[in-house]
Amino acid sequence: MKQSLRRHLHRVAAVPLIVGAGWAMAPGRALAEEAPSASDPIVLPPVEVTRTEDNAAGPVAGFVAKANRSATKTATDLIETPQAVTVMGQDRLSTQNAQSVASALRYSAGVTDYGSRDDPRGYGGSIRGFAADTYLDGLRLPAAAASQTFDLEPYGLERLEVLRGASSALYGGGSLGGIIDGVSKVPRPDQVNEMSVQTGSFNRAQGTADLGGALNQDGTILWRLNGLARNADTEFRNIKNDRVYVAPSLKWIGEDTTVTLLASYMQIDAGSSSQFLPAVGTVLDNPNGKISRDFLNSDPNYDVYSKQQASVGYEIEHHLAPNWTLRQTLRFAHLDLNYRYVTAVAFLADNRTLTRQALRQSSTYNNLSMDNQSEYKFETGPLTHDILTGVDFSSQFLALRRGQGTAPSIDVFNPVYRPITWPAYANTTNTNQTMLQTGIYAQDQIGFGNWRLTLTGREDFTSSDLANNRTNATTASSPSAFTYRTALLYAFPIGVSPYISYATSFQPQNGTDIQGTPFDPLTGSQVEAGIKFQPTGRDLLLSAAAYDLRQQNVLTPDPSNTSYNVETGEIRSRGVEFEALGSLGKQINFIAALTFQDPRITRSNLADEVGNRPVAIPSQMASLYLDKTWSLDERLSFGFGGGVRYNGDTEGSDPNSFKVPSQMVFDLNSHADFDRWRLQVNGTNVTDRTIYAACTRSVACSYGTGRAVFATLFYRW
Repeated sequence: MKQSLRRHLHRVAAVPLIVGAGWAMAPGRALAEEAPSASDPIVLPPVEVTRTEDNAAGPVAGFVAKANRSATKTATDLIETPQAVTVMGQDRLSTQNAQSVASALRYSAGVTDYGSRDDPRGYGGSIRGFAADTYLDGLRLPAAAASQTFDLEPYGLERLEVLRGASSALYGGGSLGGIIDGVSKVPRPDQVNEMSVQTGSFNRAQGTADLGGALNQDGTILWRLNGLARNADTEFRNIKNDRVYVAPSLKWIGEDTTVTLLASYMQIDAGSSSQFLPAVGTVLDNPNGKISRDFLNSDPNYDVYSKQQASVGYEIEHHLAPNWTLRQTLRFAHLDLNYRYVTAVAFLADNRTLTRQALRQSSTYNNLSMDNQSEYKFETGPLTHDILTGVDFSSQFLALRRGQGTAPSIDVFNPVYRPITWPAYANTTNTNQTMLQTGIYAQDQIGFGNWRLTLTGREDFTSSDLANNRTNATTASSPSAFTYRTALLYAFPIGVSPYISYATSFQPQNGTDIQGTPFDPLTGSQVEAGIKFQPTGRDLLLSAAAYDLRQQNVLTPDPSNTSYNVETGEIRSRGVEFEALGSLGKQINFIAALTFQDPRITRSNLADEVGNRPVAIPSQMASLYLDKTWSLDERLSFGFGGGVRYNGDTEGSDPNSFKVPSQMVFDLNSHADFDRWRLQVNGTNVTDRTIYAACTRSVACSYGTGRAVFATLFYRW
C-alpha cells in the first residue's frame, strides 16, 4: 500500500502546471449598499433582498440559473454548455421543502427519485437509467455500496446541480448516467440571515439556522454557520428520521487570493426505511388483502441506522494574472456507520408468511480528495481559448464488517415480532479496502465567432487492495483508463444553442472471476445532441436532448460456473429529454420536464435477460410545477403553488416477470410573507395515493411516501 501511495503521489508531483491554489466561488460583484436596519422591510424570497448577481457557483435568483461550473469545471453560461444540466438553487429547494437529495430531484428530467423517500442511506435513484454518483464541491463523496454513503444535506447547499451523461473526462471513474454535485453554502458579503421552525406529518419537529457576516471592518474576513436539527418519525412503524447537521465556514478575501475553510458534521439516527415486501400483496393481488403501507418487515427492537459523518477542507483561488487562475480544493471526510435490519428471503405459498434473514453491519470510511486546477484564457488570431489543466487525487479506506443470519418468519397481515439473534461479523464479510486514484486532465474551450468547440481528455491511474480478514487473502487491481469528450455548439445571438457531443466513461468494479482475475472496469460511450433556448434578459431556459448510451463489461454469470461472473454483459440506454425552467411575468415560477427513455440489456449470458429493461427504471417520466405570488403591498404578499409528477411503470424483477404500475402524484404549497416573516405550507402526495418506490425482486418491493404536510415559519434579517 505504501509503495502504491508513493507511486500516485509521484504522479501528482510530476505535473508542473498545477500548483497550490483552489476552487472557490466564482468572482461575484459585492454590493456597495449598506445592510438594512432592523426597521426596514425585507421582501421574500431572500434573493430579491440581496439582488446577488447570478454566477457559476453562488446563489440562484429564482428558479433559473445563468451559469454553472460543474459541467466544465470553469464558469460557463448554461446556454453555452454542451451538456444537459439542471441547476437547483436554494429558492427552488426551499420553496419545494426539499428534505433529501431524492425529494430535491423530483421535478428534474431524466432522473428517478425512488418514491420521494427520505432514505437515510443516501440517494437510490438513477439518471438516464444508470445509478448516479454524488459529489460535493466538485469532489466525489463515498459511494452507496454497502450503505455507507456520505449524506448530502440540502439545507447546507447553495445549489444542487445534475449533470446528465458521461462525465469521466473531467471527474474520472464514475457512472455513465451522470453525477449529482452539491455546492456548499460559503460566507458572502451580502449574507441574509435566516432561522426557521417546522412541524407536520410524522410528528416532525425541526429547526434550522443560516447565519453569517464580517469579522472585520473592511469585510475581508467573513464567517457563516448553517445547521439543522430534526426529531421525527417516518411513514413506517417505529422508524425514526432524526438528524443533526452543522456546517461552519470562514473566508478570507485578499487582493488576488481567496481562501475558504469548510467543515461539517452530521449525526443521523434512524432505521431502515428500505422495506423488503412481497410483490403479492403490494403491486400484485393477494387473496388475503393488501399489506399495510406502514407495515414493518424488519423489527422495532432490532432496527438501527446510526451514521456519523464529518468533513474538513478548504478552497483556494489565486489570480496570477487577469487571464490566469489557479485553484485547489481539498477535503478529508470520515464516516462511521452502525446498521442493523431484517430483510426478506421468500414469501410462502399461504400468501402471508414471509421468511427473513437478519443482517448487521458496521463501516468506517476515510477519504482524502484533492483537485488542482490551472485555468488560462487567451486568443490566437480569431480563436479564443479557455484552457483548463488539472490533477486530482483521492485516497479511500473502507473497513467493512457484515454479518448475516436467520430471523424468525413473520405474518405480514398479523405481525408478531420475536427476538432477533444478532449475527456474528465473522460469518460473512470482514474486509479492509484501500483505493487510490490519480487523474490528469486537460480541456480547451475554443471560441470562433458563434461556434464553441470543447475538447476534454483525461488519463486515470487507479489501484485497489481488498484484504479479506477471514481468509487472509488479498485481491489487488490497478486499472488505468483514458476518457475524452468532444462537443460542438453554435450560439445564435437570439439565445438558441444547438450542440452535439461524444463522450466516454469508465468505472472500476470490485471482485474477481473464477480464476481470481480482477474484473475490468465498466466502459461506456455516449452520443448526445441537444438544443437550448435562453432569451437575453429573460428568466427562461428551455432545453431538449437526445442521447444514446452504451455500457460494456457489465457482469453476467459465467456459463461454466454460475456461482461466478464474467464481464461480458452490455446495457444500452436511449432517450429524449425536455426541460423548461422560468418565470411567466415577475411572480410566477414554473418547472416542466418530460422524459422518454429505453434502457435495455443488450448482452448477457442469461438468455431470458437479453432485451429486458433493468429493474426500477421507468420508460416515461413527466412533471409540471407552478408557483404564483401576489403582492398586496410593500410588506405583505402571499402565494400558491402545486405540481404533478408522473412515473411510468417499471420492471419488478430480473428477468422481467411482473411490472410495478405507473403512478401520478400531486403536490401543493402555499406561502405568506409579512416583512421579515414567511409562513409556508408544503404537501406532497396530497391525494394520499398508494405509490411504490420500486421493486427489485419478488420480495423486495417498497411503498413510496403517502400524504405528508409540513408547515414552516421563517424569519430573515
